[in-house]
Amino acid sequence: MGSIKVLLLEDNEFDVEAIQRLIKTHNLDYDLKAISTCKEARQSLKKDEFDVVLLDSHVPDDSGLTILSELEGVPAIIITGQGDEDTAVKALKDGASDYLVKDSSGMYLHLLPTVVKETIKKQRLVQEKNAAEQDREKLFHELEKAHRELKAVSRIDPLTKLSNRRDIKYKIDYEISRFERSNETFSIILGDIDHFKDVHEKWGDSGANNIINQVAERLVGVCRKVDTVGRWGKEAFMIIVPETPLSGAARLAENLRKVFDEKLFIENGNIKISMSFGVSAYHEGQSVNGFTDTVETFLLKAKSSGGDQVVSFSSQVSY
Repeated sequence: MGSIKVLLLEDNEFDVEAIQRLIKTHNLDYDLKAISTCKEARQSLKKDEFDVVLLDSHVPDDSGLTILSELEGVPAIIITGQGDEDTAVKALKDGASDYLVKDSSGMYLHLLPTVVKETIKKQRLVQEKNAAEQDREKLFHELEKAHRELKAVSRIDPLTKLSNRRDIKYKIDYEISRFERSNETFSIILGDIDHFKDVHEKWGDSGANNIINQVAERLVGVCRKVDTVGRWGKEAFMIIVPETPLSGAARLAENLRKVFDEKLFIENGNIKISMSFGVSAYHEGQSVNGFTDTVETFLLKAKSSGGDQVVSFSSQVSY
């Protein structure tokens, strides 16, 4: 640790000399700079950094107390004359760390080293506390951010970057809440790639994942921005269609089915796939699981009937 840098605002030459003698006599490791006006004090504070400031409460151009608001974290000790303790108390309220009262015997000089030491110690403790609080606040925000990111990631399918099954259920539950408030129906569509096992066996994981990504892109391209397209299972996709009755959702499902009339690119060639779809509109009282179980039943009907078709609650037959 280097010398303690001390700025002394004192217009009385005898008092300045007394403090300089004190430093020399007691071998105090002080780097003292003495000035006599508030103007000089302000200039010094702009140019240099100090560990502590000693302020005479009365100097020719102003009161030393006016400097308190400009110290920016540098601790200050007010030095005032006897009978002027009220000024010192006011200084403490305005931010001074401590005060000393000049007395005719010079006792305040003997107290000065201890007061300076304790003032600097107290200031460093405050700085350490503030730094620790800032670190805690920073850590809290980092943890909060990480929690939000983890929560978001936990609802995203890592392959397609669409909503995963968990997020889809969450959003269906939200749509149910909206239905309960507005009685505005909504529908869901569950699509599944036909004969995907054969695709996987022929092209392996890489080719199968390529197909899944292309299917996801085509589904998103046909659906509206307000619709939610998510990955329900390995080769299955769920679409939430807000504020849409069964007939509208069934038309959308048929449009989705038709987009696979065009082949998908894979490896160095093309592949033709088809998809089957089940469609269901929400009815009051259904749970999330009950609702999704219903649409899965219609999807199974579509696949068991040969695939490449749409089955809904109203039709029970392929489109």
